[in-house]
Amino acid sequence: MQALNAWLLGHDHGLLLQGPDPDAPDPVMHGVVVRQSPPPRTPLHRWDPVTVWVEIPDDGGAGVREPRKPLPPHREDVSEQL
Repeated sequence: MQALNAWLLGHDHGLLLQGPDPDAPDPVMHGVVVRQSPPPRTPLHRWDPVTVWVEIPDDGGAGVREPRKPLPPHREDVSEQL
C-alpha cells in the first residue's frame, strides 16, 4: 500500500503511523509500506503508534519522455487560425 494511503487509513481508524525513527525529518508519506509492527490484526487502542517501514521504488528518475502525438501546433499556426 502507498505510504500516504496507509497514513490516511490509519488516521481514519485512530492510529498513529510512524517510521522506525520517529525523530526523522521526513514523515511517512512517500513510498510503499513493506512491513509494520505490530503485525496486522493486532488489537490496538486509539492513537497507538504503528511503526511502518517504507521503500521508495526506483523508477530510474527519468519520467515519461515519449513524444506526444499528434504534436501540439506551433504558435505561428495558432495565430493564423484566429
